[in-house]
Amino acid sequence: MKKLLSLIISLILIFTVSASVLLIFFLTGYEIHRNVSYGDAPCEVFDVYIPKSAYKNKECGAVLFIHGGSWSGGDKAEEELRCRTVANGGHIAISMNYTLYKDEDKGVYNVGKVLDEIDLALERVKNYAENLGITVTYGATAGYSAGAHLSMLYSYSRAESAPIEIKFTANMAGPADIRPEIWGEDLSIAIGERLSGKTITADELRLGEADTILREISPVTYINSNTPPSLFMYGGADTTVSHLNGDALRKRFDELGIEYDYLFLPDANHALMANPRVRLAYPKKLLEYCERYFN
Repeated sequence: MKKLLSLIISLILIFTVSASVLLIFFLTGYEIHRNVSYGDAPCEVFDVYIPKSAYKNKECGAVLFIHGGSWSGGDKAEEELRCRTVANGGHIAISMNYTLYKDEDKGVYNVGKVLDEIDLALERVKNYAENLGITVTYGATAGYSAGAHLSMLYSYSRAESAPIEIKFTANMAGPADIRPEIWGEDLSIAIGERLSGKTITADELRLGEADTILREISPVTYINSNTPPSLFMYGGADTTVSHLNGDALRKRFDELGIEYDYLFLPDANHALMANPRVRLAYPKKLLEYCERYFN
């Protein structure tokens, strides 16, 4: 009797969960698969948002979102709204967790580890979609703050070897150039040490001996004639990530004649909530990029 009751309860739970998924699917036009593993570590999971149209069309582009948090905090849930926007537009969206920096990892942690995880996540979503009968034809990366840095660093330095062809990148308030001219000596050293795993002294910074370390972790370093088009947004009152990072990107893109869209919010801090007319152009532009480069 207890086994029968347990079976009935299990079936009810399964039905309830399935019904909830179906309800979300039909009301929103997409379904969400939570905590899909892309690696062996507990943090190596992502959420994937799959539009209803993907099952019909059989081919779909995918945007991988990377959360911010100074490379040491944050969670994939922070990108949910942007993922829902992309999925509503008929494209697959993924929000990933990744290995975060901890103080005890100083000297060991290296941003290359996260770039490897982005590789794994893109490969996994490609295979995951195939198991559902969907072909992921193209990819893009997107992020906010530290996530924008990782997104740009990956798409500018690893696009040619990515598991999915990277067609564009879209980023908000991302560190793009870690030189002291933009960040000041203290922050340039702190970020450089955090992301490289190497020690940088003030003297090395002033003498230019740390240039190689800082260049290796700066997305702007890797921009070349094959760099994918980019959408980026910065705030003029942002004291966390200066808009000078955006200026460095613009300068390099202009030099090479690569397509980009730069949204500037003159009154916005790091939260990018001011100047709503321009701010609201970002999700619209993101969907325009999806339509242009995925189709």
